[in-house]
Amino acid sequence: MKYVIEAFDKETEFLAFEVELPEGCDSQISEIMGWATTPRGEEGYNLSANQVAAIEKVAGRQFYDNSSIFQLTCNID
Repeated sequence: MKYVIEAFDKETEFLAFEVELPEGCDSQISEIMGWATTPRGEEGYNLSANQVAAIEKVAGRQFYDNSSIFQLTCNID
């Protein structure tokens, strides 16, 4: 599964940037998201500030800003 964080500008709702998460982080993402089952590979999820903070640790970089709306997309490789 390929996971991508999408950040949308709160005012314009345009895509501001994307962050691709590293391969092999499935179990970490599942725990952060509280998933009981594996996503099918076509989903998108709104993220809370706490979820973004946890995902930043998985990504190995900080990207949160208060002017963006964050979503996690799941895509089949």
